[in-house]
Amino acid sequence: MTVTSRRSMAENDPSATSKSSGTAFVLFAAVGLALLFGAVLLGWKLSRVRNDLKPIVSKATPPPAPAAPPEKNTVTTAERQEVLKRIDLMPNVTAENKERLYAYVEHAQGLQRLLTISFETGRTRVSEKETARVLKESKQAPFADMVRNPAAIFVVLGYADQRGDEKKNLQISTTRATSVMEMLRKQCGVHNVIQTVPMGSPQLFDPKDPAENRVAEIWALQP
Repeated sequence: MTVTSRRSMAENDPSATSKSSGTAFVLFAAVGLALLFGAVLLGWKLSRVRNDLKPIVSKATPPPAPAAPPEKNTVTTAERQEVLKRIDLMPNVTAENKERLYAYVEHAQGLQRLLTISFETGRTRVSEKETARVLKESKQAPFADMVRNPAAIFVVLGYADQRGDEKKNLQISTTRATSVMEMLRKQCGVHNVIQTVPMGSPQLFDPKDPAENRVAEIWALQP
């Protein structure tokens, strides 16, 4: 039989056509399964990569320096009485100076709190940040008005935490008040009379917030 006749018989054989179609289907299915398997495998790898990634944790920022408490310009009767009590207990002050300061505070017609200065825990020197703030405020009313008034008297009250030894707290409050007085003289140009009163740790502030006691206050009065 010739090649031409065999080819003609194969083309006319329906079983040959069927076998060819079946082979193509199998190849198509195999390719589809391979693609499906590849997609599943790629998705699994991507999920592993996401799970293995460690979350980015931002570095903790250092706590900011303590901010000054909101100013309360009005001096209450309780605060005035507490200051008078502390004046009586001031060490290394003559009776004459105590009496003079006592009279200033007790009989002052105009008495107001100008500024409250915050200190960090255990620190007794005024920070650069607080110094800059006081210098700025000293150029504005009502602070500047008091500085220009030669009769005005400044009283600097130093405070300390309510925790710890009372004698040590009294010394801390003394040093804080002195630090503020020196700043007023040297950097703010205050030439008025300035009196310092170490307040120790009186029960004038919120006991739940020790930071309220780590302050010094600048009062101004007019006899």
